[in-house]
Amino acid sequence: MKQILLLLLVFTASLAACQHPSDQQSTDSTSVAAVGATAINEVLSVNAFEAKLVASPGIQLVDVRTPQEFSDGHIKGAVNINFYDDNFTQQLEQALDKSQPVMIYCRSGKRSGKAAQRMASLGFQEVYDLKGGYLAWPK
Repeated sequence: MKQILLLLLVFTASLAACQHPSDQQSTDSTSVAAVGATAINEVLSVNAFEAKLVASPGIQLVDVRTPQEFSDGHIKGAVNINFYDDNFTQQLEQALDKSQPVMIYCRSGKRSGKAAQRMASLGFQEVYDLKGGYLAWPK
C-alpha cells in the first residue's frame, strides 16, 4: 500500500512540474510582472502588439535577436540590440528612454521575455513583449 501511495505521489508531482506557466494563459494580453507601483510588463498577442504599434507612432521598437537574424527580416521600424552582446544592458540604457513605452520581440519569445525582465529591473516603465516572437508575426 505504501508503494502505491508513493508512486501516486511521485506521478502527481511529475505532472505538476511539467506544467508550463504559459499553458495557463487564456487572454491576448497577459501581465507577466510588475516592478514598482507603476511599471507595466506585458506579453501581447500578435493582434494586440500590432494594434499598439499602429496606435503609437514613434514608439520604441526593439528586436533583441542577433544581427544575422535581424538582417534576415524584422518588423519595420525596429532597432536591433542583440541580447547575447556582452554590453546588452548598457546598450538598452543608452539607446532607449526608460520613461517611454518599449515594444520588444525576438525569434520565439524566450529572449525577449528575459530582456523584458531585465528591463523592468533596470527601471523601464512600460515593456510590451510579442507573444510567439517574430515567428508569429505575419510576413
